[in-house]
Amino acid sequence: MNLGFILLSDYSEDVNGKLYLVGGGWNVVRLPELPHELSFHISFGIDVAWHETNDPHELSITVQDPDGVELGEGFTANFETGRPPGMPPGQEQRLVMSIGATASFTTAGPHAAVIQVDGEELGRARFYLMDAGEGEELA
Repeated sequence: MNLGFILLSDYSEDVNGKLYLVGGGWNVVRLPELPHELSFHISFGIDVAWHETNDPHELSITVQDPDGVELGEGFTANFETGRPPGMPPGQEQRLVMSIGATASFTTAGPHAAVIQVDGEELGRARFYLMDAGEGEELA
C-alpha cells in the first residue's frame, strides 16, 4: 500500500473518486495568536495493491505538534477496497478521501498530518505554524 498524495486545504470533499478543494495545497498557517483552534481538511489518495484488495484495513490520521505529540483524538476507520468486475489482474485501486480536522494549536513551528494504514506510516503532510504575535497584522 502506498500514499499516492496528501494535501491540506481550507475545505475539501471527495465525490466519486475525485477531490474538490478550496484553499488547497498550503504548508504555512499564520494564526492571530496562540493558543488557537483551527479547522481544516486533510485529503489523500491511497493506492491499494491488487493483493491488498478484498481485505479489511485500519486507517489512522493524526495531527502532530513539533515534538511529535498527537493533538486531539485523531481519526480512525476501517476500510476494504474491492475489485470491480473486469479489473485487470495486478492493477491497484486508488482510495480517495477527505477528512475534516480540528486541532488546538499551542506551539508555533513544524507540525504534521500523519496517515497510517495497519499501523504503518504511509506519509505525512508537513506544515509550519506561525504566531502573528501581538500588534502584528495578518498577511
